[in-house]
Amino acid sequence: MRLGRSMRRLWATVAVVSLLLAVVLVRLVWLQGMDASGYALAASDEKREFVTLHAARGSILDRNGVPLAYTADAKDIVADPTMVPATSRLDYATMLAPLIGKSVIAVADQLTSSSHYALLATALSPAAAKQIEDLRLDGEPLPGIFAQATSQRLYPGKTTAANVIGLVKSDGMGAAGIEYSYDSLLRGADGSVSYQKDSLGNVNPAGPIKRKAATDGGTVRLTIEQDLQYLTQKYLDDSIKQSKARGGQVAILDARTGQVLALASNGSFDPQDPRSIKPGQSLNPNVQQVFEPGSANKIVTISAALEKGLIHPRTVLKVPDSISTGGITVHDAWWHPTQRFTATGVLAESSNVGTLLIAGKVGKQTFNEYLHRYGLGQKTGVELPGESAGLLPDIDSWSDSTFANLPIGQGVAMTSLQLASMYQTVANDGVRIPPRIVSSVTHPDGSVTPTAQPAGIRVLSTPTARTLRTMLESVTLKGGTGVKAAVPGYRVAGKTGTAQQPDPVTGRYSDSVYWDTFAGMAPADNPRFAIAIMIDNPAHGLEGGDVAAPLFHHIAAYELSAAKIAPSGSRSVLVPLTLN
Repeated sequence: MRLGRSMRRLWATVAVVSLLLAVVLVRLVWLQGMDASGYALAASDEKREFVTLHAARGSILDRNGVPLAYTADAKDIVADPTMVPATSRLDYATMLAPLIGKSVIAVADQLTSSSHYALLATALSPAAAKQIEDLRLDGEPLPGIFAQATSQRLYPGKTTAANVIGLVKSDGMGAAGIEYSYDSLLRGADGSVSYQKDSLGNVNPAGPIKRKAATDGGTVRLTIEQDLQYLTQKYLDDSIKQSKARGGQVAILDARTGQVLALASNGSFDPQDPRSIKPGQSLNPNVQQVFEPGSANKIVTISAALEKGLIHPRTVLKVPDSISTGGITVHDAWWHPTQRFTATGVLAESSNVGTLLIAGKVGKQTFNEYLHRYGLGQKTGVELPGESAGLLPDIDSWSDSTFANLPIGQGVAMTSLQLASMYQTVANDGVRIPPRIVSSVTHPDGSVTPTAQPAGIRVLSTPTARTLRTMLESVTLKGGTGVKAAVPGYRVAGKTGTAQQPDPVTGRYSDSVYWDTFAGMAPADNPRFAIAIMIDNPAHGLEGGDVAAPLFHHIAAYELSAAKIAPSGSRSVLVPLTLN
């Protein structure tokens, strides 16, 4: 009997197990066949989460490797307002406000939010962030206040070279200057980390983690020199203030390479504080704003005449006080009877009438050819955004009066960089080298690419350029209009200019608003740099020789000393300016 009962229990167990297996089998068939889409949908809810690894923006350096812009570690201060006790909000705000530069009311308002995230401050230095992290209330850290790692863009020179360096936007993208032109190189490439999360937001620890490292940005080395840039800006600002001018610009080029050594303009700004930029302000006037150069443009007429053999420094011209040509009458800046000027005297004393007499010998076609040879009406190609080509009327559109204006620097407009490039041409024995402001770039992989030297453009023969330099020296010697540009111990060559500005009301040239200019080089016997200066509407009727020439003196004297350039070993060639 015991054996019979055991067999029955065994068969009952087999029956139950078989039934359970059948249920499992049916369920499996159902899941795989009938309800597969439902489970596939549930599985798809398991998503990949991506976290961006931000690349560090590269540095901008001056020609000597001095940092002009770089990225440093920083911290954002954030809050979870739901963790801040309602009774402590005012206490929190009182402690935080002075450390993050906000009012107590503004901070308290952020802490009242029902959100889990409030950005209280961005890009604080690690030291400033630590002050906040060390805050205590009743001896305890502040619940709900956190510091999270970020970075900040620093410009140690503040306003120095800001017009060249530019700035970045809040999203980290370049907005102006080199920061904009070389944004893709400086920005580098962000990386990422990705991992799996289920539909409830939980991380799947068994899921694959994929990591792509960030590639930090490269480095841009400029041709400018920070100390020269700073002093040039200071001297310019002082000159504008003393002359009560509206503004001004200075461009300095290496005479032999065309490299930009300094670009300064009024109305600079602090790249770290976008609020310092005024509405409508040009961020780099040296390449974006144009002006009429006045008599500084007379080198086009004189050099063309020298090159064609039409004049030499001692050529004598009978120059009256005025001349009628093209339907207009042009006067000299001072009254004089008909006088025998040498060609050098025409340049040194800046006679408009004498210049037009020489232009008549040159002719329209040749004069137009030399305007283009000097690069007028063309962009220089410098590595800065928004460059203007200037304004040069096409010869086919010239009216009868155009050829009476262009040779004396009216009716043609240029940037200060273009004006400096013209005088670099004369300083470099007649070869114009398009200016460049980037010396080299260092790529993220460490490789360095120097900026290719642009091909020189032969504008004048070497003898003509050297002859013109000796004539330009007379401008800075006794009897010339630019004596205030002279630097003791050095031969200096240059040209003053005073150009009437157009009157927007009448559409004619103003009799009271001027651009004052001086452009030149030093030492004249072996030029090392060329400087172009424009002062916008100085007060009291001051002319280029009164304002721009003294500014040239200060800048040139500093650079000659700083670059350890020896005094000139020869004397200027003196040519009579007038003959009886």
